[in-house]
Amino acid sequence: MEDCNIFEIWEDYKSSLLGYIQKRVDNSDDSKDILQDVLLKSYQFCSKGKTVLHLKSWLYKITQNTIIDYYKKNNKSIPLEFDITEEDDESTTIGEASDYIKALLKLLPDEYAKPLYMYDLENIDQKTIAERLNLTLPNTKSRIQRGRVKLKERFLECCVVAFDPNGEMTSFDIKPECKLLQDEKERLKKG
Repeated sequence: MEDCNIFEIWEDYKSSLLGYIQKRVDNSDDSKDILQDVLLKSYQFCSKGKTVLHLKSWLYKITQNTIIDYYKKNNKSIPLEFDITEEDDESTTIGEASDYIKALLKLLPDEYAKPLYMYDLENIDQKTIAERLNLTLPNTKSRIQRGRVKLKERFLECCVVAFDPNGEMTSFDIKPECKLLQDEKERLKKG
């Protein structure tokens, strides 16, 4: 999870973003214009005090969408090989948001929180979890699934979430009334 201060991070990413754009847009001037559009879009989003979950993939997604807009605006066909996968090496959402997930797990009944924590955050296989918690394997699987549903409900109660067109979470902002996550956010800022 990273604070969305675009001016602090822009220097780290602008040259790789420009390279990404130049692979997909032939004209050098257009590539630079697209990069500036990405900076503007990023700044507009971040100026609202939002938090970005996968900073690198979020920037590449904005870049990808801006390139698509460029092709549409200029009535050009979008190249078939156009994708984001080569630069998108971020870990999973649950890995990026693990500190917030851990805080939200405290709100779940232990019977769901414990197997979910063991499976998703400690990467313990379900059979081992069943043995450790003295449960059947089907019961363990059920508790993990129910725990995920309950965790998602708590997350959506505490956060305003943004999704891309594919349904992938791109960012979230903690609601002011969610004291648990606001406290966690302050704790994480302090290090």
